[in-house]
Amino acid sequence: MKYIPTYQQSDVDIEKDEVVYDGFFKMHKRVLRHRKFNGEWSETMTREMMVRADAICVLLFDPKLDKLLLIEQFRPCLPEHESPWLLELVAGMVEPGESDEEVARRESFEEAGVEVKRLEYMMRFVPSPGGLVEHLRMYAGEIDASKVDLEATQGLDEEHEDIKLHLFDVDDVLPLLEQEIVNASAILGLQWFALNGHKLKQTWLNGN
Repeated sequence: MKYIPTYQQSDVDIEKDEVVYDGFFKMHKRVLRHRKFNGEWSETMTREMMVRADAICVLLFDPKLDKLLLIEQFRPCLPEHESPWLLELVAGMVEPGESDEEVARRESFEEAGVEVKRLEYMMRFVPSPGGLVEHLRMYAGEIDASKVDLEATQGLDEEHEDIKLHLFDVDDVLPLLEQEIVNASAILGLQWFALNGHKLKQTWLNGN
């Protein structure tokens, strides 16, 4: 069974779209109305939303050694009771003219110091559709974990990145979903891996 949305973008009437802030993020203020399920139009409403480029996330996996590579870095927007250092997947925004594969390979090298062999598409999702205009597309990336330098920090100084690498046995990292991992893309990536990792491992080991 395939889900088809009841309405499309043509059923949204945007009366005004104003950029009210243009910095690390863009903040738009939109005045709009939309088609209701009864066929009528909604009342006009005002919504503020952050707008940023689409991003690519990569779950780094070595099928021969059966290991997953995650990164740890500082994030400033966590509640006060949470540590602002999170376990995450490699990720980066898509620059104009870049393909998903180019972003995945670039960010894997910049943030984890590894070369990606093959890529397997996992999924796409919108992290917060009520207030953030962004798509995240997720891939699994094949790496050689024996070449990972766990002593070196990674990331670009000009992007204020300070990244620590963590290499886990597959059996050890999945239980962390119950307590240590709160980053949305990491949760989704590891849950996908829990369902599909065995098949992916056999595919890559068989050279397919």
